[in-house]
Amino acid sequence: MNLIEASKGTTYLIKEIVAEDNIKDFLHTLGCIDDEEITLVSKISSNLIINVKDSRYAIDKNIAKCIFLYD
Repeated sequence: MNLIEASKGTTYLIKEIVAEDNIKDFLHTLGCIDDEEITLVSKISSNLIINVKDSRYAIDKNIAKCIFLYD
């Protein structure tokens, strides 16, 4: 499942990021790497608020679709 399908308030482990290198690099700078915990805080319009390594970020739905999670 990808991050778009995640339940709000639930913590998941990132399985993999499937995207072009520039998007992967951006997500890696936020701390989104394989086997890292990620929590979906909220969905607002076309943005998602995520929590990674005790920091909150807003990402676009198109970027969120690239983040795959363990079920």
